[in-house]
Amino acid sequence: MRMKRYNLVGYSLFVSAVSIVLLDVAIGAPPAPSVRQRDSSPDARISGFHLVETKGGIKLWEIWGDLAEVYEKEGIARVTKVSNQVTVTLYSHEGKLTSRSDKATLNMRTKDVHLEGNVSAASEQGSSLQTQSLDWSAEDRRLFTRMAVTLVKGGLVSRGVGMEAETDLERARLLSRVQSRVISQGAGVVTQDVPFVRKGGTR
Repeated sequence: MRMKRYNLVGYSLFVSAVSIVLLDVAIGAPPAPSVRQRDSSPDARISGFHLVETKGGIKLWEIWGDLAEVYEKEGIARVTKVSNQVTVTLYSHEGKLTSRSDKATLNMRTKDVHLEGNVSAASEQGSSLQTQSLDWSAEDRRLFTRMAVTLVKGGLVSRGVGMEAETDLERARLLSRVQSRVISQGAGVVTQDVPFVRKGGTR
């Protein structure tokens, strides 16, 4: 498949089998108010793409999606599901996390990533989570959510509201309403309920 490469606001953007419309795209445009009029159009619409963000030659994240809309003045790109969920791979010193969601918003200034809608994620070590909203900070490479979340690590399934975690989910803290269940490795059934009494919980 023939590949095309575009540079857009410091990003390396790889597009295959794409239709792309760029309207008044300015590299390094000055900041503007973060809220646009409801009827405003994106500066670019891109379909069928692969976007890579690096810092000092090291990958921060990669994203694959059906459709992206770029808003240059706000410094954001919104990626949405058409037929396939948006796939985002997050990288850190601890490892990488592959996530899928219905939508993703990329902050092109801070490099932060916001995932929304049927979010699922899995680490290389086999830990996983499910939630409806998940944020990743590029500065400290950590995950957080204020929504209900289910976290699976080994034989422990934990549910709670709110979470802070390392990218690979090896160190994670559920913030409130935490309950955990131990899963039998053999039969795959719940063998014990372990409610957390204190706030916070799984590590």
